[in-house]
Amino acid sequence: MEFAGFGHITLTVSNYEACLKFYDRLMTHIGMRRYFESPLGVGWYADEYMFVMGHAAPAGDRFSQWRTGLHHLSFRARSRAEVDSCYAMLKEIGAKIIFPAEPGPFWPGYYSVVFEDPDGTRLEMNYIPEDGWEAVAAAADAIAQRKSAS
Repeated sequence: MEFAGFGHITLTVSNYEACLKFYDRLMTHIGMRRYFESPLGVGWYADEYMFVMGHAAPAGDRFSQWRTGLHHLSFRARSRAEVDSCYAMLKEIGAKIIFPAEPGPFWPGYYSVVFEDPDGTRLEMNYIPEDGWEAVAAAADAIAQRKSAS
Protein backbone atom coordinates (compact mmCIF):
# COMPACT_ATOMS: atom_id res chain seq x y z
CA MET A 1 0.00 0.00 0.00
CA GLU A 2 1.27 3.49 -0.79
CA PHE A 3 0.93 6.16 1.92
CA ALA A 4 -1.74 8.68 0.90
CA GLY A 5 -1.41 11.25 3.71
CA PHE A 6 -3.39 11.78 6.88
CA GLY A 7 -7.19 11.90 6.81
CA HIS A 8 -7.55 14.74 9.26
CA ILE A 9 -6.23 16.18 12.50
CA THR A 10 -8.63 17.05 15.32
CA LEU A 11 -7.57 19.18 18.28
CA THR A 12 -9.74 19.68 21.34
CA VAL A 13 -9.45 23.04 23.07
CA SER A 14 -10.62 24.46 26.39
CA ASN A 15 -10.56 28.17 25.49
CA TYR A 16 -12.90 27.65 22.53
CA GLU A 17 -13.62 31.25 21.48
CA ALA A 18 -10.00 32.41 21.68
CA CYS A 19 -8.82 29.27 19.86
CA LEU A 20 -11.51 29.64 17.20
CA LYS A 21 -10.35 33.18 16.47
CA PHE A 22 -6.69 32.03 16.42
CA TYR A 23 -7.22 28.97 14.20
CA ASP A 24 -9.59 30.77 11.85
CA ARG A 25 -6.87 33.35 11.22
CA LEU A 26 -4.10 30.73 10.93
CA MET A 27 -6.02 28.32 8.71
CA THR A 28 -7.18 31.11 6.41
CA HIS A 29 -3.62 32.45 6.23
CA ILE A 30 -2.23 29.08 5.14
CA GLY A 31 -4.93 28.61 2.50
CA MET A 32 -7.57 26.48 4.21
CA ARG A 33 -11.33 27.15 4.12
CA ARG A 34 -14.08 26.23 6.58
CA TYR A 35 -16.00 23.19 5.45
CA PHE A 36 -18.22 22.68 8.48
CA GLU A 37 -19.45 24.47 11.60
CA SER A 38 -21.40 22.83 14.41
CA PRO A 39 -21.93 23.30 18.15
CA LEU A 40 -19.20 20.68 18.68
CA GLY A 41 -16.52 22.25 16.49
CA VAL A 42 -15.31 23.83 13.27
CA GLY A 43 -13.38 22.28 10.38
CA TRP A 44 -11.17 23.71 7.65
CA TYR A 45 -9.85 22.01 4.51
CA ALA A 46 -7.53 22.47 1.55
CA ASP A 47 -7.04 19.92 -1.22
CA GLU A 48 -7.43 16.57 0.57
CA TYR A 49 -6.36 17.82 4.01
CA MET A 50 -8.72 18.55 6.90
CA PHE A 51 -8.13 20.20 10.27
CA VAL A 52 -10.84 20.18 12.96
CA MET A 53 -11.04 22.05 16.26
CA GLY A 54 -13.57 21.00 18.90
CA HIS A 55 -14.56 21.67 22.50
CA ALA A 56 -12.62 19.92 25.27
CA ALA A 57 -14.71 18.26 27.97
CA PRO A 58 -13.15 19.70 31.15
CA ALA A 59 -13.25 23.49 31.36
CA GLY A 60 -9.85 25.03 32.03
CA ASP A 61 -7.79 21.99 31.04
CA ARG A 62 -4.62 23.04 29.21
CA PHE A 63 -2.42 21.25 26.73
CA SER A 64 0.90 19.78 27.85
CA GLN A 65 3.23 18.44 25.20
CA TRP A 66 4.73 16.11 27.82
CA ARG A 67 1.50 14.15 28.47
CA THR A 68 0.55 11.07 26.51
CA GLY A 69 -0.73 12.12 23.09
CA LEU A 70 0.21 15.04 20.89
CA HIS A 71 3.66 16.58 21.40
CA HIS A 72 3.23 19.24 18.71
CA LEU A 73 1.65 19.71 15.30
CA SER A 74 3.70 20.94 12.37
CA PHE A 75 2.27 22.47 9.20
CA ARG A 76 4.30 22.20 6.00
CA ALA A 77 5.28 25.29 4.04
CA ARG A 78 6.36 25.23 0.40
CA SER A 79 9.07 27.89 0.88
CA ARG A 80 10.98 29.89 3.48
CA ALA A 81 8.89 32.89 2.37
CA GLU A 82 5.72 31.07 3.49
CA VAL A 83 7.28 30.43 6.92
CA ASP A 84 8.23 34.12 7.11
CA SER A 85 4.71 35.15 6.08
CA CYS A 86 3.20 32.95 8.79
CA TYR A 87 5.65 34.34 11.34
CA ALA A 88 4.69 37.92 10.43
CA MET A 89 0.97 37.09 10.75
CA LEU A 90 1.53 35.39 14.12
CA LYS A 91 3.36 38.47 15.43
CA GLU A 92 0.54 40.67 14.10
CA ILE A 93 -2.11 38.74 16.06
CA GLY A 94 0.03 38.57 19.21
CA ALA A 95 0.56 34.79 19.18
CA LYS A 96 3.06 33.35 21.65
CA ILE A 97 6.22 32.71 19.62
CA ILE A 98 8.50 30.01 21.05
CA PHE A 99 11.18 30.14 18.33
CA PRO A 100 11.15 32.81 15.61
CA ALA A 101 11.44 31.90 11.94
CA GLU A 102 14.97 30.51 11.72
CA PRO A 103 17.06 27.63 10.36
CA GLY A 104 16.96 24.44 12.41
CA PRO A 105 19.42 21.59 12.94
CA PHE A 106 17.20 18.73 11.82
CA TRP A 107 17.75 18.41 8.05
CA PRO A 108 19.66 20.44 5.43
CA GLY A 109 17.78 23.68 4.79
CA TYR A 110 15.23 23.09 7.59
CA TYR A 111 13.50 26.39 8.41
CA SER A 112 10.65 26.89 10.86
CA VAL A 113 8.71 29.02 13.30
CA VAL A 114 7.40 27.44 16.53
CA PHE A 115 4.42 28.97 18.36
CA GLU A 116 1.45 28.19 20.61
CA ASP A 117 -2.30 28.56 20.33
CA PRO A 118 -4.29 30.23 23.15
CA ASP A 119 -4.50 26.88 25.04
CA GLY A 120 -0.72 26.44 24.86
CA THR A 121 -0.77 23.73 22.18
CA ARG A 122 2.64 23.73 20.50
CA LEU A 123 2.52 24.32 16.74
CA GLU A 124 5.10 24.72 14.01
CA MET A 125 5.27 25.85 10.40
CA ASN A 126 8.30 24.38 8.61
CA TYR A 127 9.93 24.20 5.23
CA ILE A 128 12.28 21.44 4.13
CA PRO A 129 13.91 21.87 0.70
CA GLU A 130 14.70 19.03 -1.70
CA ASP A 131 18.17 18.35 -0.25
CA GLY A 132 16.58 18.08 3.20
CA TRP A 133 14.10 15.48 1.93
CA GLU A 134 16.98 13.62 0.26
CA ALA A 135 18.69 13.46 3.69
CA VAL A 136 15.46 12.13 5.25
CA ALA A 137 15.28 9.41 2.57
CA ALA A 138 18.97 8.53 3.09
CA ALA A 139 18.38 8.19 6.85
CA ALA A 140 15.39 5.89 6.19
CA ASP A 141 17.47 3.80 3.76
CA ALA A 142 20.27 3.46 6.36
CA ILE A 143 17.79 2.23 8.98
CA ALA A 144 16.28 -0.26 6.51
CA GLN A 145 19.75 -1.57 5.62
CA ARG A 146 20.65 -2.02 9.31
CA LYS A 147 17.42 -3.93 9.91
CA SER A 148 17.95 -6.21 6.92
CA ALA A 149 21.54 -6.92 8.00
CA SER A 150 20.46 -8.07 11.46
